[in-house]
Amino acid sequence: MDLSHEGGSESSSQAGPSTTGQLISSPPGSPIVGVIGEGVVLPCLVAADPIPEIFSVQWIFQEQAEKITVSRYDGKSKKEKQDERYQGRTEFFHSELRAGNMSLLLKNIRSSDKGSYTCVVSFNDTYHDVLIELQVAAQGGAPSIFLRSHLKEDIGLSCHSAGWFPKPVVIWLDGRGQVRKELSTTKITMMPAGLYSVVTSVSLKPGSDMEVSCRIVNSLLKMRSESRILVSDIFFPSISKWLIIFLVILCLSMVLIATVFSKLRSNQKKAVISGKVKMEIEEAKSKLKKRFGRLKAELDFWEARSHAVPITMDADGQVLELPDPRASPGVESNTSKPDGQNSPSTAPVLVGKEGFAAGKHYWEVEVGQQQDWVVGVLRKKGRQEEERILPGEDYWSLHRSQGEIFSSEGDCRVEKQRMSNPVVGVLLDLEEGQVNFYEAKQRAIVVKMPLRLGKEPAEKFYPFLSKREGAPTPLIHTVLIPVPLQTP
Repeated sequence: MDLSHEGGSESSSQAGPSTTGQLISSPPGSPIVGVIGEGVVLPCLVAADPIPEIFSVQWIFQEQAEKITVSRYDGKSKKEKQDERYQGRTEFFHSELRAGNMSLLLKNIRSSDKGSYTCVVSFNDTYHDVLIELQVAAQGGAPSIFLRSHLKEDIGLSCHSAGWFPKPVVIWLDGRGQVRKELSTTKITMMPAGLYSVVTSVSLKPGSDMEVSCRIVNSLLKMRSESRILVSDIFFPSISKWLIIFLVILCLSMVLIATVFSKLRSNQKKAVISGKVKMEIEEAKSKLKKRFGRLKAELDFWEARSHAVPITMDADGQVLELPDPRASPGVESNTSKPDGQNSPSTAPVLVGKEGFAAGKHYWEVEVGQQQDWVVGVLRKKGRQEEERILPGEDYWSLHRSQGEIFSSEGDCRVEKQRMSNPVVGVLLDLEEGQVNFYEAKQRAIVVKMPLRLGKEPAEKFYPFLSKREGAPTPLIHTVLIPVPLQTP
C-alpha cells in the first residue's frame, strides 16, 4: 500500500496512518486572542463530507519540551477525556462533530494557557492536523491617581492599577492629550494570580499644566484605561508668600524699635529717662513680641494646611481599642462622677484607609459640641495586624472627656488643655518627627507631640477618630483637594 502525505509531504511505503492537512481549513493569519477569565474557541474545521462514525480528535498543547493532551474525543465510544490541568475547562461542540467542526471551547482562560495548540483529527487510516497559536490578555482596573507628599517645591503624583496581561504601556498626559515632558518612574510587578500590577509616579513643578491624565494601554487587546485629575495650586508649598509678609512686618518693626532706641540714646545725653518712659518702652516691646507670636502661629497654621490630604475612614474595617486617658495612672480630673459609675478603660476608634510613611499630611475633624471624643494618629506594624488594643507608644491623640481636653503621648503622661472650637486640625509631620493639633477656626496650635519613629521600614501612620455607640461620630472636615475630572 502506498500512503501519501499530500500538500508537499513525503511518501511512505510502510503500513500505517498517513498525515495530511488538505482536509482541514487553514489556520488564521494571526494568533487567536483570549481574555483571561473568559472563554475562547480554538478553530478546527474538517472539510470531509461526511465524517465517518469511527473517528477521533485530540487537542495537544506544546509546553516547552512537554506535550499535553488537553482534551480527546473518541467517536466510537462517544467519550471525552481531559487532562487534569484542564478539567472542567474544555468542551467540544458535540452536535457539530459529524459536520466537521472539531473546534475546542477553552473556558476560564489563565495566563498559563498562552502557547501553541495542535488539532489532530484521525479517520480512515489518515490523520489531519492544524496548528493554532493562542495569545492571552487581560485589561486591568481603572487607574487611581494619588497625591504624594511634597518634594521640595514639586508635587508628586502616583498612579496605581492592577489586573493586566501582558505587561501594559503607561503614559502620563497633559490637558491637551500630549505626552508630558516630566520624567516618570514606572514599576510593573507580577501578582500571585499571574497578572501584572502597575505603579507609576511623576513630579509636577509650579507653573506646569495642572491637568494630569494617567493612561494604561493593553497593546494586544488594543484597549486602554485612563483617569484624569486637576491639581489645585493650593497644593504647592505656599509658605513663601506668608514668610515674605512676616519678614516685611519684622523689618518695619525692627526699624521702629531702632528709631526709638536711637532717640532715647540721644536724649540720655540731655536728661535721665524717667521711669514712665521705660515702662512704656517695655510695654511696647511686650506687645510687639505678642504680635509676632500670633503672626508666627498663624503662618505655621497656613503652612500646615498647605499639606492637606483627603482622608477616608474605613467604616467596614476593624475597630481598634485605645487606652482611655482617664484610666491612666497619674491623670487627675476635676470632673466628679456619680457613685458606682466607672469610666471605660478603652475607647473604640475608627482607622483611616490611607496610611503614610513619609512627608507631611494635614486633615481636619469636626467634633462639634460633643463632650467625649478622641482624634489622632496611630502607628501600625506587621506584628500588630491582629491586635485590638494598641500599646501606649503607638498612638498620639487629643482626647475630650466630660468637657476636659487631654493631650496624650504614648507613655500616658497627660497635659490638660481647654478648647471650645468644633474643628480640630491634625498635622502628621514625618519630616520633623512630630504630630501637631490645631484649633482650625482660630488658626492656633493646641499641642505638639514628638513621634518615636521606629526602625521598621514597614511601619505606617494612620489617622483615627472615636466611634462610640449611641454617640455621634466626629466627621472629617472638608479641606480643598484636587477635583477629579470625568474620564472620557
